Amino acid sequence: MRKRILLASALVGAIVCTLAAPAWAHVTVDPPSAPKGGTVKLSFLAPNEEQGTKMTELQVSFPTPPQTPIPTVTVEAKSGWTVTVTNTKLAKPLVTADGSITDIVSEVDWKAKTSADAIAPGQFGEFTIDADGLPDNENQVVFKAIQTYANGDVVKWIDPVTAGGPAAEHPTPILVLTNPTGESATPTTTAPTSTTAVAAPSTKDNSARALAIIAIALGAVALLLATGAMMRKRRA
Repeated sequence: MRKRILLASALVGAIVCTLAAPAWAHVTVDPPSAPKGGTVKLSFLAPNEEQGTKMTELQVSFPTPPQTPIPTVTVEAKSGWTVTVTNTKLAKPLVTADGSITDIVSEVDWKAKTSADAIAPGQFGEFTIDADGLPDNENQVVFKAIQTYANGDVVKWIDPVTAGGPAAEHPTPILVLTNPTGESATPTTTAPTSTTAVAAPSTKDNSARALAIIAIALGAVALLLATGAMMRKRRA
């Protein structure tokens, strides 16, 4: 009976790991949505899912024409990491309330200065920017992200996400754009390309979900142990 309980406990543990994994599985943006045409402080959350190696670099690509670009992107300093910003010159300047924009940020590359600064297995890094002038004629902003590890492994989060299609193995990070506060929804000819992105939970939601799963699993283990004790008592 003891062997059965141990086996069941191991099975529950495996289920916990399987169910909790999606909360950390992808490079995502936080918050997952923001108003159209506004400004947002946006963090890219990058988990280290490798075993025995650290995440040393994160590259994020931003929309460029023909996609609608973000006029102004500034990067928040991250202790222990260097940042390289790549700009792209536009063939046609963007006209904004602050004037014409001829160059946009097309990529930001963060690199850990030392091994101690890199992201350890089971942890995640937060890489933050300020995006000013989100598109007002789109339903989402699609980014691409590439993780590099100390052992040379590279994971590319560049697979397109389509509504009603199969789940992408390495989906792109997506920021869903909502109508500004107080503005009613209006029909649009461009539907969101990601039902997953619309339902994307925040980091706090992910943590709560993981804790709930763990609590359920622990309850199941306790029930198994109690059942085994009752059976042994009856036999005695």
